[in-house]
Amino acid sequence: MQEKLKRIKELLEKSIDDPDKKELYTGQALGMIDSLLVDVKNQPTSNKLPIPDMVWKHTDKPNHDAMMDAVKRHKEIHSEISRDSITQKNTQFEQLK
Repeated sequence: MQEKLKRIKELLEKSIDDPDKKELYTGQALGMIDSLLVDVKNQPTSNKLPIPDMVWKHTDKPNHDAMMDAVKRHKEIHSEISRDSITQKNTQFEQLK
């Protein structure tokens, strides 16, 4: 795919440099773009783009511990909300202690 994109760029640059063959080069570039679109449409895995290394350097990669920590925090928040909910409190009468 990268090679096709490089070739498209070259064709577009040639169309700028050679005005006599501008339509020829532009047509070739459009044809290659069309073929890329067909390739992308036919590959279901192409919807997922890889995360660049530059981004990974600044993030923690997901792992089991991170997911379990998120689940733990979710459960803690859920139990706190349940404890504070209206159904858990006597809102009409003061509870006798």
